[in-house]
Amino acid sequence: MLDTNRLRVFRAVVASGSVGAAATHLGYTPSAISQQIAALQRETGLTLFEKSGRGITATATGRVLAAESDELMGNLSRLSALVDDLRDGRSIGLSIGCFASAGQIWMPPVAKALREEFPDALVTFNLNELGEPSLGHRPEIDVRTEAIDGPVMTLPGHERHVLHEESYYLVMPRDHALSDREEIPLSSIAQEPWVDNDRSDSTCSKIVARACRAAGFSPRYVARCEDHYTAIAMVGAGVGVTVLPRLPLVRVTEDVTFARLVEPEPRRRIVAIVRDGVRSSPVAARALELLDHAAAQQHDTGRVRVGD
Repeated sequence: MLDTNRLRVFRAVVASGSVGAAATHLGYTPSAISQQIAALQRETGLTLFEKSGRGITATATGRVLAAESDELMGNLSRLSALVDDLRDGRSIGLSIGCFASAGQIWMPPVAKALREEFPDALVTFNLNELGEPSLGHRPEIDVRTEAIDGPVMTLPGHERHVLHEESYYLVMPRDHALSDREEIPLSSIAQEPWVDNDRSDSTCSKIVARACRAAGFSPRYVARCEDHYTAIAMVGAGVGVTVLPRLPLVRVTEDVTFARLVEPEPRRRIVAIVRDGVRSSPVAARALELLDHAAAQQHDTGRVRVGD
């Protein structure tokens, strides 16, 4: 078995770039760091560092070990936090991943209800739009999106919980020629100037691009943003129109309006990827109930109210 403290020191040296920097970050002496590295190399039988000028640099083998240990160290960190919670008599905490609009609309009332019902529990919320985390770093409940007509999201050691399905909408200035419509055929906005609101490789961007191809055109983008807040502000300023799912439009400024897109109708599904065994935690079980309630309230009223 590897000594996890030596592994932690080794990873700190790789990340910091030098023994001296790692010693400063960890509060050790440089000689203590060197001793830990030497012991780990003896323990593994691997050459993890090589001399580089007056310092050292990780070998290819060392870099592989550092990368492959991410999941292990993430699991150990969670286990350590669990031990602390149990020892101190606190309710077991919970980590929830989400995308930006879910974080803005759904998570605050969910957090408020959990705070009232489980005052000793620490609930951590993380944005998950920067890429797929490793299994060891994935939160207990990970709220993500997928295309209605695409492959469903599955993950070993996790269960899938569907929260909501929703349509996409044209967001336009209030004085736009189509602002009095409730539904707008997608082909009718082929010549409009568009404001992009997400990364090109995101689920939402792919859903919109596929629907536009089905309608026989490619959007004419005049501005690109990487978040819906900026894109909506651009629309309000008259730069162009943008296309967004319903959730980010629960709260919009008065200078824009929106209408549902049809023919074809782009849609997305919101799912929670839940780690096996998490439902046994009262905090996690209640969080899922609250998320279901938030999704149902949005579907019924366009607003979000979380409560009993």
